[in-house]
Amino acid sequence: MAKNKIIYWIKKHRFEFVVLTLIILISLFTRLYRISEYLTFLGDEGRDVRIVRDLLRGNLVFIGPQTSIGNMYLGPLYYYLIAPSLWLAGLNPTGPAIMNALMGTVTVFLTWFFGRRLFNKYTGIIAALLFAVSPVAIIYARSSWNPNPMPLFALLSIWGIYQVWQFKKNKYLLLVVISLAFALQMHYLGLLLIPTLGLFWFISFLASRKDPQRKNKFIKLSLLSLFIFFLLMSPLLLFDLKHDFMNFNAFKQFFSNRQTTININPTNSDRFLPVIFQMVEDLLLSRQKILLPLVSFFVFILSILSYFPLNPRGKSGAKILFLWLIFAILGLGIYKQHVYAHYFGFIYPAIYLLAGLVISNLYLNRHLFIKIIAFVILTPLLFLSFKYSPLRGVPNRQLQRTETITDLIIKESDQKPFNFGLIAKQNYDESYRYFFENKQAKLVRGEEAITNQLFAVCEDGDTCQPLGNPAWQIAVFGQAEIEDQWQVDGIKIYRLVHQTQ
Repeated sequence: MAKNKIIYWIKKHRFEFVVLTLIILISLFTRLYRISEYLTFLGDEGRDVRIVRDLLRGNLVFIGPQTSIGNMYLGPLYYYLIAPSLWLAGLNPTGPAIMNALMGTVTVFLTWFFGRRLFNKYTGIIAALLFAVSPVAIIYARSSWNPNPMPLFALLSIWGIYQVWQFKKNKYLLLVVISLAFALQMHYLGLLLIPTLGLFWFISFLASRKDPQRKNKFIKLSLLSLFIFFLLMSPLLLFDLKHDFMNFNAFKQFFSNRQTTININPTNSDRFLPVIFQMVEDLLLSRQKILLPLVSFFVFILSILSYFPLNPRGKSGAKILFLWLIFAILGLGIYKQHVYAHYFGFIYPAIYLLAGLVISNLYLNRHLFIKIIAFVILTPLLFLSFKYSPLRGVPNRQLQRTETITDLIIKESDQKPFNFGLIAKQNYDESYRYFFENKQAKLVRGEEAITNQLFAVCEDGDTCQPLGNPAWQIAVFGQAEIEDQWQVDGIKIYRLVHQTQ
């Protein structure tokens, strides 16, 4: 039955199907092209695949990565999510990156689908196209990192609550809580989805009170959904119970230490405009500051004007879209630390849906001049995306370089035990350890024993000095001298031995 409906839809909308297919192919190409050479593989990625590799060997994990700010821990769902892809790839870290790329393309497809259902086909196509070619979206969709699947789960949660609110499909509450639990375990900025989801849940609850029978079903499904949510989040609770409420105390400290973290009073914040500017710069202008305040102003004005000509269904979609963005801006606006591009992951689809809505409404205007303005807006956005596409850059080859260096060290160690140290400002040694362990190298950690040789990898260029370096894995080796050195892609590798008397 579903297959027949799809075939019927394709026959009825041939041109739209062709355009959508091209967009999906573009999305796949931009995310999968030479992915093993472009993906990021540093300490965080190495740590994740080490944990997931051990998970595949039966070592269950109950806690996820630590946050960069606040010393909080995420849940473990990301590790379980990428485990099948790492297994299918034969423990090659490219496997989880491919999984993220495919999830990114699914998000592009669903952005089209939701844009079409909430507004019209033009909104869906334009939003999906901008999403597919966005440099920031491409960068964060082709590496394995826990925040990267956030756009998918955020979009699913918003779609779920929209179905509950507009069409009284209460079973979608299950989709809402499952997606929210996954979003929160990808990144705690998923908390900013809760005001939108909670508000429309409350509105739906009030509407259900008119019918006692429907109200009872709504409450039962809400309680079941709440139970499933806590079940998915239970590893964090168990972790806290075992570790003296470490996460809870970290959260408490984060929200109480307002001098460096958040300004709890939005009226005193001066960061709302910078957040809006950065949002427009990163997601619409391909990280270029071209007429940024002016472009942001027009996005704001055109967004408001786009609301009025919408039909009732479109206005409902616009309400949930606007609130999604408003709560995001409020939340990010009271945050005092630097806002990185991946922090916007939970609103990627919202930004492109808003852009699609604005441009499509201009295009659907009956005046030719207004239609032309739609093309005038869309063309430079696409031009910037293609001009500053990350595919135009030279691949970083971090994965290949890391494996090459570990192979060199294994060879030069002459099958004898060795210590290892990394000197790098923006990296730590988990990525190297992953390959050493997979290749069963005779690596000995400094805290376990001191061997007769230490291999030090310098990623900081010519300023790097291994002798006397304070990095713990090097310092613990003691007084040393350089016996040999090599170079791989500009990175220097030193063999240190104990200093002779």
